[in-house]
Amino acid sequence: MEKKELLDVLEDYKDKALQREKNHDLPPRPLTDEEAEAVVEGLALDGLDEEEFTIFETEELDELLIRLISEEVRRGTFPSSYAKAEGLGKIARGEVESDYLSEQEALELLDDMKGGAATSELIQLVAEDKFVEQVVEILKDTVLVNPDEFDRLTELAADNELVNEVIKSWANREFAAQWNLEDKYQGVTIKVGDNLTTGHLSPSKNADSRTDHPLHAQFIMDGRADEEDFLERLEDLKEDAENVIFVAGKALGEGSSRKSATYTMLQVLGDPVEGEPEKKAGGVVVAKSFAPIFENSLVASGILPVKCDTDSISEGDELELDIAAEKLIVNGSEEIDVELPVQYNLDKIAAGGMTYFDAGNELQQWAADYCREQGLDFDESNLPDKVEPADEKPPQTLAQKIVGKNRIDSKETILPGETATVEVRGAFSQDTTGPMTLDEYQAMAGGDFGAEFVIQSLCHTGECPSSEERDMHEFLTGFVRERGGVGLKPGEGIIHTIGNRFVLPTDVIVGGDSHTRTPTGISFPAASDIIAGVMKYGKQDLTMDESVRVVFKGEPQEGITARDLVSTLVTYAEETVGKDVYNGRIIEMEGVEFLSQEQRYILTNAVAERSASAGIVPADEKTLDSLEDNLEYLKSRPDADTCPSVKKTIAALEEFLEDPVLPRADEDAEYAATIEIPLEEVGEPLVAKPHHPDNVAPISEVAGVELDEVFIGSCVGGNYKSIKEAAEIVEGREADPAVNFVVSPASLDIYNELAEDGSLAKLTEAGATVIMPGCGLCMGNKRRIGPGSVALTTTTRNYQSRIGPADSQTYLGSAHVAAMAAILGRLPSTEEYFEMYK
Repeated sequence: MEKKELLDVLEDYKDKALQREKNHDLPPRPLTDEEAEAVVEGLALDGLDEEEFTIFETEELDELLIRLISEEVRRGTFPSSYAKAEGLGKIARGEVESDYLSEQEALELLDDMKGGAATSELIQLVAEDKFVEQVVEILKDTVLVNPDEFDRLTELAADNELVNEVIKSWANREFAAQWNLEDKYQGVTIKVGDNLTTGHLSPSKNADSRTDHPLHAQFIMDGRADEEDFLERLEDLKEDAENVIFVAGKALGEGSSRKSATYTMLQVLGDPVEGEPEKKAGGVVVAKSFAPIFENSLVASGILPVKCDTDSISEGDELELDIAAEKLIVNGSEEIDVELPVQYNLDKIAAGGMTYFDAGNELQQWAADYCREQGLDFDESNLPDKVEPADEKPPQTLAQKIVGKNRIDSKETILPGETATVEVRGAFSQDTTGPMTLDEYQAMAGGDFGAEFVIQSLCHTGECPSSEERDMHEFLTGFVRERGGVGLKPGEGIIHTIGNRFVLPTDVIVGGDSHTRTPTGISFPAASDIIAGVMKYGKQDLTMDESVRVVFKGEPQEGITARDLVSTLVTYAEETVGKDVYNGRIIEMEGVEFLSQEQRYILTNAVAERSASAGIVPADEKTLDSLEDNLEYLKSRPDADTCPSVKKTIAALEEFLEDPVLPRADEDAEYAATIEIPLEEVGEPLVAKPHHPDNVAPISEVAGVELDEVFIGSCVGGNYKSIKEAAEIVEGREADPAVNFVVSPASLDIYNELAEDGSLAKLTEAGATVIMPGCGLCMGNKRRIGPGSVALTTTTRNYQSRIGPADSQTYLGSAHVAAMAAILGRLPSTEEYFEMYK
């Protein structure tokens, strides 16, 4: 490299850094791979100590390069991480000489990378007999090791006893010696209210900044009027307090943006991580109750979630959390009992989160297996307790049956509160969380996918993408396809609509969207780091939740739809045990044999808004029919013969259909509650009023509300049957000209089927605009409604500010109600509804 090339790179970096400071008052972004490569290669140039360079302050050029390569490159297996590691490896091995960085100093910088891209360079040093004793000690504390690197070490161990010592240390779990929680956590309170959603912590309209954690954190509370001064209050508290503890009311973290919301919490509460740009760690969040996915996301990122009654805590109060006593002490006097995460999750938090914890668990198992094969002594008491099959199988719910079947130990049952590692056959990833997921995948040093299938969609940003989003699309699909996954095209379909077609009745699935609630098998929505872990390992540690049994009795009258049954989950729970019974539990629904598979998805999808951890319905003959259709769909895909994820799923479906297994709950299984819903009592359609899906009302209560917007679409409103029947309702009629009437099929094949049967023509002739398949208005990141607007949508959520300004209002209902409302320009009466339904 010539000095001019280096200076050109530095000038470009400087321009971006100064612009970022001017626009956002933030430090520069981490180095790109091209910048990292230029900086580390520049260290071989002569005379750098005789020149100066100014970004924010003047530095000698050699010192600037060392600072940048030391502090401004991400750890893991990002392209920039590899550029840094490879350059430092060459210096450490003596292949490249630097007047400014010695071989020893290069080794120390490799050590500071904490594995990932550095691991192979460290192993190469051992192979070349350089710094062997030092590298051995570094490797003992390294857990981000991939299988190929582990195999390389085992080869070197044949001629080097010190390498065996490394592997024995891993088997003994010595790397975890410093993974400890504090005895006590102290801080001053910043207090927020009830029902704070992830959309308030991570506004969807700013979704394009979610991988830029410091920038995205600046948008916290946008759209939450009572917390609009949050950042000012936080700054005031931090002037006098070393630590701030976040305290909330009930239902903290509902919504779909849990990982980006977690990143925001880290930026707000965490301490900077030395040697890694933009990274913060730690923090305590206290609330009356958490949405399960958000709570799991906090744990996965090393934040401690604590449950207790927060009514008596005020902003500015001094708090002390005593872990051993399980008490929260307020202002040195009042003691409040708290509920901490289970011990397994406390251990994960102590490790700094799942990245190192899961990698350490996997590495320990590899090392233990190797030691046994080689006859090397190690302390087996450091391994997880061996699980023995129970003498008698306890009664199991349907959810427990499926999860138990997928345990990778010798047990086939699981009970609430029990933690087990389970096989997860597939992972769904969408495009607003996908960039974070693949960041996490690279941060945890992921190689080829370990999951049997991975699907990446472009459904949230496929419509009217910016140039930056098109670049992001190319990156996401390229990254996933290169590793054997499915990269969907823009307009091909919503992640759930397509992903559900890959799932078997016995599967456990995870997805990076809160509506990963498959009607087949059981699925758990999760944060980006958890999804990345499943992509990498094909398994996940799961703590089993209790189940709530919901039994639909009888069949609904004509005109009452699956979408109306969603609202009965709320109304009948409120009348009996209270709707909070669903929080953090699995909803197992029975008596839905009359519903098609896509209608059952409307029900399982809706458990997200109940803050349930999962939703499930029993499989039956209709399920098997849908699997036959799914098999035909998969075989018709253009990547059916080339994509490993598709090929493996075709084989799995064919094998399953040869001898189907349809799990059933045991008759004497135990549930946290049982709710019966007599469907003959449901006499009219139900809608959700602003600003919550649980704010349910009969159509008669809201009849006549005038509308500006009607949207039919999303994963629960964009299915074939819903749109076809909406088209039949509007056929021969004209939409009110004051209403913006938009329809979005959930997938391209649904779109084509609606075009072929004439449904789309009926809609457009009535005045509807039919847009490309995708999420449409649902998230509010692409389409939004105007100030003061009133909308009726078939989407999943109607939180304040989600799809429009804070003064807009959104009602939720079925495609049938929406079609009628588009014609009338207002919500129909009960009489109008049933008349038009005919």
